[in-house]
Amino acid sequence: MKGKRRKTVLRTIRLSEEIDELLERDAQEQNISTNALIAKIMTRYMEWERVVEKLEVVSFSNTFLTAILNEVSDEKLKEIASQVVIREIKNQTMWEFGKADFDTLLKTVTLRVRYGWGCHISVENREDGSNVITLHHKWGHKGKVFFRSFFDSFIRGELRTQPTIDITDNIMTVSYAKPMQRTP
Repeated sequence: MKGKRRKTVLRTIRLSEEIDELLERDAQEQNISTNALIAKIMTRYMEWERVVEKLEVVSFSNTFLTAILNEVSDEKLKEIASQVVIREIKNQTMWEFGKADFDTLLKTVTLRVRYGWGCHISVENREDGSNVITLHHKWGHKGKVFFRSFFDSFIRGELRTQPTIDITDNIMTVSYAKPMQRTP
């Protein structure tokens, strides 16, 4: 069994006909049920929208963001990724979870990458104790510079261990060993 089945609640809501028609059309386009689409929308709200409304996060298209990144020197981009963005991640984590340990920071990073930066990310905890983050972005060379600096600083700063980072044009893997936690 992959995981525990979550308890669900039946809730009835009123929607305008226009919203209902849009939901049904979009669900058909995504080849999922309308209920699954609504659950997906609500999940995004719970994981992302309700938090970033309070943090004044601004969204940009990948094309626009890439154009801005291309105007920043690699050195300045490394500094921003390793200092400014990590500070923002920590602030967002404290706001959302009330603590900033590695696991909650990684959850925030995953949400920021997925929803805020429009990239695909997966985190795999392997049986041998190693961990691998796989990221797919559309930011070109500057994305490689940004994400390498960000994940290198993040893993080294939080776990005090050196990650192994492999990068192709748009895909990056970050491998690291999470130190065993001591029990008091």
